[in-house]
Amino acid sequence: MEDPDVYEVMTVVVPGDLDPFDRHYRFSIHIDAELRLAGLGCSVGGGTLYRNVEFESDEEGEDEIVSCILDVDATDVDGARALIRLHMPGLGAPAGTLVQYGDHEDRYDGERWHLGEPRSIEEI
Repeated sequence: MEDPDVYEVMTVVVPGDLDPFDRHYRFSIHIDAELRLAGLGCSVGGGTLYRNVEFESDEEGEDEIVSCILDVDATDVDGARALIRLHMPGLGAPAGTLVQYGDHEDRYDGERWHLGEPRSIEEI
């Protein structure tokens, strides 16, 4: 499946300090493949969420990596949510993993998903 032309942006937030290559090979490539196979969209990259970072400063600081991010372009948000919830625990997603869409998120507590909660992280 090609990258979709029409999609809604979703974010998967995985708590913890995860190397970008680990994020890619542990989560992104698998979620991307499943989304494409199901015709629900794609995972188009990601990033890292830091706390206490001053990017313009050359001084060593107390930088803290809070979580890693998977960006998802979904052609069907509900279908993509269900697929991501199905696969993330099997890929080793930790408790606190979030699937964010619109103003809501699905939160994984390590055993089950809590669906449709208000966003706990507003801007990423």
